[in-house]
Amino acid sequence: MSDTIKPQSHNWLHYFGGLAFLMLILQLGTGIFLTMFYDPTLKGAYKSVQYLTNEVAGGSLLRNLHRWIALCIFLAVIIHTVRSTLRKDFMNTAKRVYWLTGVLLILPIFLLIYTGLILPWEWKGYWFMEMIPNYFGEIPVVGATLKGFFLDTFTLPRYLVIHILILPLICLVLVDYHFLSRLRKRGIFRYMVRHTIITIPFIVILFVLSVYVTIPSQDPDIIPLPLEGEYIPTPEWWSLLILLPFLYFKGLPVQLLSIYLPVILLFVIAFLPYYLKERQPGTIQTETNSLWKRLWHNGTLSLVFRGVVVTLIVAILFGLIYLGSYNSPTFGCNSCHNLYRGFRMGVPPDNFKDRTKLPNLDDNAWMMGHWFYPTEIY
Repeated sequence: MSDTIKPQSHNWLHYFGGLAFLMLILQLGTGIFLTMFYDPTLKGAYKSVQYLTNEVAGGSLLRNLHRWIALCIFLAVIIHTVRSTLRKDFMNTAKRVYWLTGVLLILPIFLLIYTGLILPWEWKGYWFMEMIPNYFGEIPVVGATLKGFFLDTFTLPRYLVIHILILPLICLVLVDYHFLSRLRKRGIFRYMVRHTIITIPFIVILFVLSVYVTIPSQDPDIIPLPLEGEYIPTPEWWSLLILLPFLYFKGLPVQLLSIYLPVILLFVIAFLPYYLKERQPGTIQTETNSLWKRLWHNGTLSLVFRGVVVTLIVAILFGLIYLGSYNSPTFGCNSCHNLYRGFRMGVPPDNFKDRTKLPNLDDNAWMMGHWFYPTEIY
């Protein structure tokens, strides 16, 4: 028996982590293609995006694929985090660096989504850029300084560098610490093949969505409706999650819900292995308990239970995001803001950093209200 070779076990506990990794690679490939046609200037950015979408062969498919992947990556990461938490992976203090880097990956992925929304520099991207200084301006004591910093330093070329170089490098370092360093010893190629085969249905769905649910980019020749994009999931939904309190509250409630709560939650989860100790198994067990544990750990009972729990938790989380974002007209900005409408209604204004000329930009409630209800609040 000692000479027999133990067959390799196929462990799919981290399936959604592998799915997120594969989608990151696909996102990198589509992003490189988009960068080749992108013009990082205030006047040329959206025109270059329109040219890519409407005239370059395969441009529309790859641009929309880039958008749908951004939505699904974050969802896959959330599911992977929930599953890992329920499995109590954080209880293994020997692997706490893997846990820490995995949770911290959420932040650069979120920032990739945010900067990616700004780069097209149509009115939707312009709106998100204006909300970044406002968001940091709500931080007590240093808020005014941070707000001025983001207004003064913003340029499209700088955000392009952040999006295609700095954030991807941070992701690469964290991913390497998270699992690539271990995977290289076991064979990355075999891992990639196995996960690619089982993720084919997801990839097919992404391609179908990229063909049939696309971003309107034909304005001013074909102008979208003002509320176009309602009910359609987009990467903007993740960003709206922390901005939504601006629509209903001011002052301390905004700080609690949009700033303190997300930051505290992220770091509490990230550092779980550092203040929770691994439990020692008991030495006295009854035969009944031993049988139950064998059924639980080796049978399908635990898999079914965990699958149901994970589904419920993710459904609740995504349901809350849906309720807060479903009526956001994510595609309809250019229905009013197009070149045929004249000054300020065409490309974003050159004086967008000047709050004295555009005082509404400092009114967070108005900004959010106009985003959600553009036909009522303007």
